[in-house]
Amino acid sequence: MGLVRGYLATSLDGFIADAEDEVAWLERPRDSGLPLAAPPWSDAPADGLEFDDFLADVGCIVMGRRTLEVVAEFPGPWAYGDTPMLVLTSHPLPAVPPSVTAFSGTIEEVVDEAQRIAGDRDVYVDGGKTIRAAIDAGLLDHLVVTMLPTALGAGIPLLAGLANRAEFTLERVARWGPGFVQMHLTTRA
Repeated sequence: MGLVRGYLATSLDGFIADAEDEVAWLERPRDSGLPLAAPPWSDAPADGLEFDDFLADVGCIVMGRRTLEVVAEFPGPWAYGDTPMLVLTSHPLPAVPPSVTAFSGTIEEVVDEAQRIAGDRDVYVDGGKTIRAAIDAGLLDHLVVTMLPTALGAGIPLLAGLANRAEFTLERVARWGPGFVQMHLTTRA
């Protein structure tokens, strides 16, 4: 059985989307004119985990409906290819690829089903509420957080709102993209 993993980007103040549920700030040019990083960090080679490399090990995705609605609006082809996806929801889904299925149940039930589908491959849990539920249930094994040096002030939190205290072990810190910091964390001993 593979790992249950998360992979998200966050602002410096811990938000994965702004107050309008937008994630365009992740790629938008900076208004301040400040560079993302200064030497020597900006000169270091990027050695972070690229999303496509992460996704190559994934056999099933678990996502909340709110996150699905955001990613379904991304321009270009569907980012998840044919990887099976279970969306936690009790409502009908909008138009989605055939690999996407609605799932009504607990986080434990959906992760169990995702592990069955994934077989020996990893399960990717995505979305703030869904990640927090997986952490609270003790189901998340590994978390990759890519942090941008931008503070949003408000928005959709990554970890704020956990029901229980959560502790992580830092495996490594990497430079990703044009100057972002990527933390690789484990949640199990």
